[in-house]
Amino acid sequence: MENYDVVVIGAATSGSYFARKMAEQGYSVKVIEKLSEEKLGRRLDIFHMGKREFDTFDLPRVKEGDPEWAFEFTEGITASPTGKFPKNTSEAIVGMHMPEYILKMNRWAMDAGAEIEYSAPFVDLIFEGNCVAGVKYESNGEIKELKARTVVDCSGIPSVARRKLPKNCSVDNFELQNNDMFYVVLRYVKFLDEKDYLHGSIGFPSYKSWIAPQADPHGGIIGIGAVDSYEHAEEIYKEFEKNVKLPPHEITHFERGTTPYTRPPYSFVGNGFIASGDAGCLTKPNNGEGVTSSMVQMKIAAEVLGEALKTPGIAKKEQLWKINCLYNKVQGADFVSTRAILTKAVCASYDEFEYFFEHDIIFSEKFLANASSGPEIKISLKDYVQIFWGIIKGIVTGKVRISTIKSLLQGLTLGDKLKKLYINFPETPDGYDEWKDKADALWNKVGKMI
Repeated sequence: MENYDVVVIGAATSGSYFARKMAEQGYSVKVIEKLSEEKLGRRLDIFHMGKREFDTFDLPRVKEGDPEWAFEFTEGITASPTGKFPKNTSEAIVGMHMPEYILKMNRWAMDAGAEIEYSAPFVDLIFEGNCVAGVKYESNGEIKELKARTVVDCSGIPSVARRKLPKNCSVDNFELQNNDMFYVVLRYVKFLDEKDYLHGSIGFPSYKSWIAPQADPHGGIIGIGAVDSYEHAEEIYKEFEKNVKLPPHEITHFERGTTPYTRPPYSFVGNGFIASGDAGCLTKPNNGEGVTSSMVQMKIAAEVLGEALKTPGIAKKEQLWKINCLYNKVQGADFVSTRAILTKAVCASYDEFEYFFEHDIIFSEKFLANASSGPEIKISLKDYVQIFWGIIKGIVTGKVRISTIKSLLQGLTLGDKLKKLYINFPETPDGYDEWKDKADALWNKVGKMI
């Protein structure tokens, strides 16, 4: 049996990042990846990342001409259901080819000393008492074992290791259901008129749809996402096509994928174990993106684990607990607040969305800029007053249903309560069960995205 300080499950962006950060500290790291090197990351082609995030996370850079680079843009528009009342945002965005950038991150991790074994699917966890002590995996048709002082699950939505944890573990072992995920359909298109070539992205939150650039400057990606199924996404797309005048185009090909859209595990850590990436449901609540939002947690986790591994043996839950506390203060509390608000806001009809956009109720440029540029959506007293009077006007004029307002106000209230609860996450495992009961009660009231 081979011995490592850290074993990471999954070699995509999250696994590569964590492996690099631990190897930089001088720890022995092994990454096991179920796919072959040739197939890794091939499910989707293009993904977007804020240009400033290369510096934030010290990531390998790309430039025009590199095989990973696809395009850059700065203009962003968020539009109402009919495309009216557009809200402008500005952020430098880099579009990259996912397979090529993942392999670049793999090499980046290996340059620091991490080992990566492809075509090596995870099979099971190894336990010593109540501690995770390693993994079993398949290699060349044989079951092999790796001893580890900490196992990190970056396996994505399947959460293959997190779901193997016992029920009495501090890490939730739930399996993502259909209503815990966005099913995303991407139409790669070529625009037929030069005047329609894209210079930025356009988002339509009422449909959970967007139009964004792709590698071909004459084309774009028309995306749609919905919970439950791809079929549900296509039903919403029909409404989108009916209500929004899309530029003339021809479809070249489709891509499909899923992304988590549910609350993360309350605790990411157990004895000898950390959950991260999509296995930790660490996606942005406003758009479902998870590459760099996961890195916020992993940057914290690598620092805390680095300190824990300075003492002999398996990293204990008590040593890793700080990951939960710091993450919630830096990003987690803001994300759960935003998720609660948006979950309740989407019950609005298309006509109500149109009214919200017109009167800057939730969908103001300030609100959207905060949502895209950072973890927190800041709502000041002045904003609340403006929202309140806009709501009153909407009810009086019959533009907004009382039931919609009740849902929106409930989202704002629950979001505020969740934020306060998560900021006050227990500093040690003591008190966690009581905290968890309070969180369960609030999330039951939030419900699921529709």
